[in-house]
Amino acid sequence: MKKGCLFDLDGTLVDSLTDLALSVNEVLKHHHLPTYAISEYNQLVGNGVKKLIERALPADKQYLLEECLEEFQKIYEEHCLDYTKPYKGMKELLDVLKDDGIQLAVVTNKPHHLAIKIVENLFPNVFTTILGQQDLYPIKPHPESTFIALMSMKLRKEECFFIGDSNVDIQTGYQADMDTIGVSWGFRGREELEAEGATYVVDYPHEIKEIIDENRSQFLFGGN
Repeated sequence: MKKGCLFDLDGTLVDSLTDLALSVNEVLKHHHLPTYAISEYNQLVGNGVKKLIERALPADKQYLLEECLEEFQKIYEEHCLDYTKPYKGMKELLDVLKDDGIQLAVVTNKPHHLAIKIVENLFPNVFTTILGQQDLYPIKPHPESTFIALMSMKLRKEECFFIGDSNVDIQTGYQADMDTIGVSWGFRGREELEAEGATYVVDYPHEIKEIIDENRSQFLFGGN
C-alpha cells in the first residue's frame, strides 16, 4: 500500500519557468549572446542548473560556462520567487494527502538551498524532507537522493510513488524501482512521459489522490 509521495519540484509542484528563463536571459544579455523565448526553456531545464547554462550557451561559447553559472546563481537566487507559483490545485492536493497520512518529500535537481527556499515559502510545513542538488550525491536520474528521501520518511520504495513532469523523473523512479506518476501540466508533456514508461500519467493534481485511493482499495481487498 502506498504511504508516501516523492515529488519533483520544477514543472511538477511549481511553475518556475519564467523565473528560470529570465535569469538565464539576463546572463546571456550580459555577454551579448542570443536569448531564448520563455517557452523554449521547456527543453533546456531538467538536469540541473549547470546543464541548463550549458544548453543555453552557443557551442562556441562553452568556455564561459563556469562564469555564466556563477552569474546565474546570483541572479536567480534574488528572483526565484518573482513569478514562481504552485500549479492550480497543488496546494489542495498536498493538504488532502497530508491529512490522509501520506508522507511527502521533494527530490529535485534544483540547488538544495534554493529548493528549500521555494518549498518553504510556497508550501510551509508540508514536506517531511526536501532534497535538492548537492555535492553529497549525484543528480537525478541517479536514484541516490531518492533513497535518502525514503530513509528520511522511514518508508520502503514499494510504499511510495515518484512523481514528476519529465523523462528524468520517470527514469529516476525506474532506477529506484518505484512506481511513477507523470504529470502532463509540466515542462515536457504527456507524450514524453508515456514514451518513458510512466506507470501513470495524470492531467490534474486531484488524479494523484485518486490513484493513491485506488491503490489502497486494491491492497485492502486483496490486490497487490
